[in-house]
Amino acid sequence: MFTPNILITNFCNQNCTFCFASKEMGSKTLQREMSLPDFKKVLSKLKSNSSISVVKLLGGEPTLHSQFPEIINASLKHFSYVQVFTNGIFSDTLAQFLKEKLPKIGFTFNVMTPGFLFNKETRKLVSERILSYIHKTKVTLSFTFDMHSNMEIVFDAIKKNIISGVDSFRLGFSNPTAGERNYYTFSDFPKVGKKLIYIVSHIRKHNKNAKIHLNCGFTRCMFTNEEFDFLQKEHISITGFGCFGKDASFDLQTDLTAFHCFPLSQKDKLTTQRRSFSHVNNDLIKKRFTYWGNIIQSVCKTCPFYGIGRDKCPGPCIAFLMNKKTHCSN
Repeated sequence: MFTPNILITNFCNQNCTFCFASKEMGSKTLQREMSLPDFKKVLSKLKSNSSISVVKLLGGEPTLHSQFPEIINASLKHFSYVQVFTNGIFSDTLAQFLKEKLPKIGFTFNVMTPGFLFNKETRKLVSERILSYIHKTKVTLSFTFDMHSNMEIVFDAIKKNIISGVDSFRLGFSNPTAGERNYYTFSDFPKVGKKLIYIVSHIRKHNKNAKIHLNCGFTRCMFTNEEFDFLQKEHISITGFGCFGKDASFDLQTDLTAFHCFPLSQKDKLTTQRRSFSHVNNDLIKKRFTYWGNIIQSVCKTCPFYGIGRDKCPGPCIAFLMNKKTHCSN
């Protein structure tokens, strides 16, 4: 079992167009934050699983939790390392508190928020946060883009000393939610590949050694053979394609319900009350394979890359296929 994502808040101080948690944050029934007693119950369950060594805090924006310092202290009481996924827009007081916990806390900064890209004061604040941590702990920059993301604006906003100083980069593609309309088609896939190649090329221009890994959602047919060779030459980490593009885990919401991934978050949610996380994780994985099995006959059957295994692709995001059952064109 891989470490689950703990969503301790379901609200944020930004409004990103690509936000994968938008449905959760739009919920009027889901509680705004996980209570501290519930969070401690989560820690107890995590501790009982020997394969888990890190606490991963997400949201919404996790640093907005009313008891965030207590959340951090409780986590470090039982685990040696905490990963915080944040937009970096938090107070100086909290920034200092976190600084005193380094290197036991690592950060994944979302640098594609409207505030970072278009507000000079916010950009200055977040950049200061990153630069103050960059040489004291592990820092990752996260780029989640969609068909309309202007990466030129993104790289104009990020200082070169930030790109050159971070440890790793997480590149993700914004996938649709199951049951909604797709905003891209198979014919758009090559555009995604070209945009990702541009991102990787720019990063490598200023940072030759950082780890770059692709999140789930990408497919092999997004890249020409030359582009794919370039990714391999640059040692880009590709765990897998489609819904197998990252280590399988689940997301745990503020009400202690779990789902397998955000595109399927409105499709299935399982309670974790009186159940081990391992059992919940196994059930969610079975559901994912059931969905995939039901649509497998309509997935890219003519594609030369189709299949399971190294350099093979099982097809795109399951939510995408649920919304628009179409075949790859090659």
